[in-house]
Amino acid sequence: MLKGVYIRHAYPWHAHEDLCLGTVVGGAVQLRTRDSGAIASAGTFVLINSDELHCGWPAADEGWRCRTIHVHAEVLQAVADECRIIGKGPTLYFKGPAFEDAELSRHLLDLHCRSEIHGSALERQSLFFDLISCLIERHARASAEPQIRDKEPRAVALAREFLDQNLSDKVTLEELALAVGLTPFRLLRSFRKATGLTPHQYQFQARVRQAHGRLRRNEPLADIAAAVGFADQAHMTRAFKAVMGGTPGQFRMFVATR
Repeated sequence: MLKGVYIRHAYPWHAHEDLCLGTVVGGAVQLRTRDSGAIASAGTFVLINSDELHCGWPAADEGWRCRTIHVHAEVLQAVADECRIIGKGPTLYFKGPAFEDAELSRHLLDLHCRSEIHGSALERQSLFFDLISCLIERHARASAEPQIRDKEPRAVALAREFLDQNLSDKVTLEELALAVGLTPFRLLRSFRKATGLTPHQYQFQARVRQAHGRLRRNEPLADIAAAVGFADQAHMTRAFKAVMGGTPGQFRMFVATR
């Protein structure tokens, strides 16, 4: 869960492992995915599917203010099962990146506000399930096409796996190409076509993802930075803020107060 004020901040192309939900509470932001785009202003509900490549930048002089929450796939599916959602396919999909739904925005803001004042766990959990069940019942649909990872060439899948397993290493394009049996040029073109990212961009966001996952543990931030391949803690902080909109310390503080 995160709230932020972004005056000149622009998100680079990236993706999240989790479903990202949000509402704009001031200003406006231009959002782009690989196949659509929208300007989200105050009151607009924002939704980015898991593993969906997207970017964003200010669409108003005052920037934008927003509140967001990330939802794990397992939690999403569990609520869908409780709602008896059928005929939606094995993977729930939502049309984004932004749309008008005042009730959903109110649910998300209520959850944020109660969390800020440390409301009871029972109350917060109830608000969370109200939000997710409302979202699923109104907006869930079958995925229009197989997930990107299901369509990508085997060599690209192997390259992703290699990068994920060697985050702390300074991998060269030649080394990566050799590992998957392609020329560097062929790999670069195939990787970008399948994922929308270069191998370097993918490695950058994979490091941020790994760092995000380790923040729940009581590890020093400097140790996390070294373990996932950042030059130092300051490098990790800059990368984390660029992609996630907040610092590692802010995310750790939120986890500690849940």
